[in-house]
Order: sequence, then C-alpha cells, then structure tokens
Amino acid sequence: METQITSPLQALRNKITLIELWELSTLGFGLWVIVSLLTIGAPDVGLLNLIVVFIMIEGGLLGSWLIYNLYIRIARAGGKAVDIGLWVIATTVTASYTFWAWTILDVNRWLMKKLFYRGEAPVEFAWSVRSKAIRKAWEETQKAK
Repeated sequence: METQITSPLQALRNKITLIELWELSTLGFGLWVIVSLLTIGAPDVGLLNLIVVFIMIEGGLLGSWLIYNLYIRIARAGGKAVDIGLWVIATTVTASYTFWAWTILDVNRWLMKKLFYRGEAPVEFAWSVRSKAIRKAWEETQKAK
C-alpha cells in the first residue's frame, strides 16, 4: 500500500474557498496597511480608529465573499428558478452593490482557478448557471462512488 504525503500548500491548492479566503484576507490586510501608512501624522487617527478601519475592510471583503459563497450554494441546490429569484432579491435589497461585488468576486475566482487551484471539483461562479449545474452533477457522482 502506497502512502501519499501531501503538504499543507498542496491541500490548500485543492480547495478554491481556502485559496480565496487566504487571498482576500491578505488583500484586506494589505489595504489596511496602506490606509494606515497614508494616515500617519493625521491628528485624529488613533489606534482605535485604525482597528475600526481594519474591521470594516476585512468585514466588507470577507462578508461579501461569504454572502457570495452562500448564494452560490443555495442557487446550486435550488436550481435555475431559485438562482434567478435570489439574484433579483439581492439586487433589489442592495442596489448595484450585488452586481459589482459578485462580478469582481467571479473574476477573482476565475483568476485564482487559473493561477492556483489544482483540485478535482469543478469551480462554480455566481453568474454562471452552467457552472453550478456541473458542480451539482459532480457532487452527485462523488456521492454515488
């Protein structure tokens, strides 16, 4: 029997959500560092304000990403009608924010898929009903094995 050893980096490259979590957390931290450096010497900027800005940046990025992933999973489970219905509701509630956030996150996911992702599972996108159907079929075949 052959034992295959996988490094933590290889395990990371097999999961698109972990790649995105790491990448968006790093981007958020980097943006916060830039904002912090730009405000050095400003009279009203204290540590508490910098912490609040950090929470807002990371919360905005990761919160949008979590909602994006939740939408994809619910839309995949519910089918095309649920997919469109959720999109209409989200767009009505958030105006154009949903459109822009999900578009940017889809482009980001496409880039991460091309650059880093090496897993077997098909990657799904918010704007692609086809990708969700392919992922649903793939998961069903995995359960059947």
